[in-house]
Amino acid sequence: MTNLLPLIRARLLEQVDIPYQDGCRAFFKETINPLGVRAAQVNRLAAEVARLVRDWDTPHVWKLCRALWATGVMEEGSLACKLAARPERHLDREDFPELEDWLGRHVSNWAHCDDLCTHAIGSLLLHYKEVRPRTEAWVGSPNRWLRRGAAVAFIPLTKAGELRSILARADTLLPDSDDLVRKGLGWLLKEAGRHQPGPMRDYLLSRREQMARVALRIAVEKLPEITRREIMRKRGK
Repeated sequence: MTNLLPLIRARLLEQVDIPYQDGCRAFFKETINPLGVRAAQVNRLAAEVARLVRDWDTPHVWKLCRALWATGVMEEGSLACKLAARPERHLDREDFPELEDWLGRHVSNWAHCDDLCTHAIGSLLLHYKEVRPRTEAWVGSPNRWLRRGAAVAFIPLTKAGELRSILARADTLLPDSDDLVRKGLGWLLKEAGRHQPGPMRDYLLSRREQMARVALRIAVEKLPEITRREIMRKRGK
């Protein structure tokens, strides 16, 4: 592992784009530390590193990922997220505490939050229903990324049609006042509406007075136009 970290950094430094680095800093409201490597190149490097660690056991891969997080470099945190989500990792319920620790301790921007939660963590929640209750505490956490994660980690459930679980989670997040959490909630509901527009119309009509406008506006994006107009008009707030 000690030899792999310098190799990863060297490969990233070969692909630095300074104007892109400046654009990344301007794009995020949070303080980030990007080298300036574009997402497609990070994805290719993730595939390359995955081949190099293909025969490693999970504890050693997690050790590498923790070392990547520890650098504080944007692209290296992204690599950790992508390595965790690789299909050859065969994530199991026992991996949840490791991934939850990353979300609570290392994630400090929405890009890492969404990458980690919609792929590695979301896959765990989809395949191991017994793990889902362990995310309930995220809803009331002072950590905004855990709260956003409580929404976006349920996005993989939308394709599986698990609307009851999704709407129960959405109800717990309605009072949240953080715009990034509200946008995560809206994204979750938008994806649910993509697959089950009828039930989502009924839910949004019943909750539109309680839901922040930014969340509602995102939630209706994939619904038919006539339904969008119906939900968005005559709101009390």
